[in-house]
Amino acid sequence: MPSPLAPPAQNPARRWLVGAAGLAGVAVLAGVGRLMLFYAMERDAFVPGPAGTLKPDDLGVTSRQFAFASGDRLLRGSFVAAEDPAAPALSVFHGDEESLADWAPVQALLHHAGISSFVFDYSGYGASTGRPTVRHLHQDALAAYNQFRAATPNAARHYVMAYSLGSGVLLDVVNDLLPVPDGMVIGAGFRSARSAAVVTGKVPRWMAWMLPDPWNNIRRIRKLTLPILLLHSRQDETIPFHDAECMARAAHGPRRLEVFEDLPHNAAIEAPYMNRFWTPVIAYLKSGKL
Repeated sequence: MPSPLAPPAQNPARRWLVGAAGLAGVAVLAGVGRLMLFYAMERDAFVPGPAGTLKPDDLGVTSRQFAFASGDRLLRGSFVAAEDPAAPALSVFHGDEESLADWAPVQALLHHAGISSFVFDYSGYGASTGRPTVRHLHQDALAAYNQFRAATPNAARHYVMAYSLGSGVLLDVVNDLLPVPDGMVIGAGFRSARSAAVVTGKVPRWMAWMLPDPWNNIRRIRKLTLPILLLHSRQDETIPFHDAECMARAAHGPRRLEVFEDLPHNAAIEAPYMNRFWTPVIAYLKSGKL
């Protein structure tokens, strides 16, 4: 019989269970911490553009301004039809700090080029209701694509375009879009939400690993076979040109990277640069060839 002064014998199985429970507790706390950090960052990550007043109609082009549901929210959309119902059609997933008004000149430009266009505001952007979150924007993208297809039943080809923030929104849902679009355009896109948070100064580089990465565009683009036209400027002051190079290398389907030497980040919607930016896009949309 053991001496009453001797320490009690420890059960190895019990030691293992206690250790495993401790590690599991640490993992749970770490997971909860990451989630709380993500929600805190998500609240500050989106900068909705104001509604604005400019419409394509103010530029001499007839548009249809309308609202549609996304979950319990009401989103605003703008549709401009080409004169030919069979013309190619483009749905735009715009960037941060933007709204329909910023894209009115683009819709006028595309109309004059013989292309139908559809643009919408995410939850909380422009006059759309609700709050922008990753989950809400996922729902918004699917609802908007359905509206786009309904508005363009006779289009010869249907394309989707993501700009800046929109690259995360679109690539998050692109494999769920039905009918499948004929091709994709990515302008000034980022390789992942995590890397974008670092380069835009929202998160210190040392903290980035702690964040979930809901929009990993590199991972998603590897799974695509759609033709993709990527456009990026070497002088982009917001998203590094290197991100576009990474996405172009990751794409397994047909792709082309159109390189601009000196355009700013918002070239697609800024009057002095619009024509230069959109010339290769229009050529792609009208020909169907990269």
